[in-house]
Amino acid sequence: MINATQFSLFDNQPIIHANSTRAGGMSEGTFSSLNLGLNTNDNLEKVKQNRTIFFNHFNLNQNNLVFPGQIHSDQVKIVDQPGIVSDCDALITSTPGLTLTIQTADCFPLFIYDPIKHICAIVHSGWRGSAKNIASKTILKMQENFNSKSKNLLIAIGAGIQQKNYQVDTATASNFSKKFLIADGENHYKLSVQDVILNQLLEMGVYEENIEADKTCTFEAIEKYYSFRRDGAKSGRMMGFIGLR
Repeated sequence: MINATQFSLFDNQPIIHANSTRAGGMSEGTFSSLNLGLNTNDNLEKVKQNRTIFFNHFNLNQNNLVFPGQIHSDQVKIVDQPGIVSDCDALITSTPGLTLTIQTADCFPLFIYDPIKHICAIVHSGWRGSAKNIASKTILKMQENFNSKSKNLLIAIGAGIQQKNYQVDTATASNFSKKFLIADGENHYKLSVQDVILNQLLEMGVYEENIEADKTCTFEAIEKYYSFRRDGAKSGRMMGFIGLR
């Protein structure tokens, strides 16, 4: 049975959204069960079946989906038609009926809605994207192209790997302020990517009460979420989506 995560922040808004969990699919073994990642070592037909199950559950037309290439970049694209959009990690649309998607397995998905301008965005922000401030760059693009105001934005941050389970080396840590790091042995630190993202949103002028963050750790929630840090090449992928009604 599908058991996707949705955010109360978007209750009664004219959008559709969700972030999948690993429950309710056809995949087996370490990919059990709702693996939605085509580029994994799972059985391809099982993944395709999983996608059909997931999209049908939300009455989503697969011909209206948009997929970013996800290259851990800071590139943001505005889209008005379905398909695969290469070389980007964030999508923005003002087109009703178009569904923006993102895939994760420890990185954080961001779901953004402007109820005044009726536009939405989705963002893939792991440590690389966060170091490049892709969240802020997405908001800036919304401001520049649609005259969005930060104070009006509603933003949900989906589950990802939390600080206590995310050790990084000195090179990675050097991209971030010390306030987001905890020393963890010689030349290693624990990094809070979610707090980096939250800080970036607040610095952009997003109101704290307009942000909802899922604090679940994908590394720890073995029965609920996939985790690349935990399972490596045996990890499946969750999928988040957002679209305008």
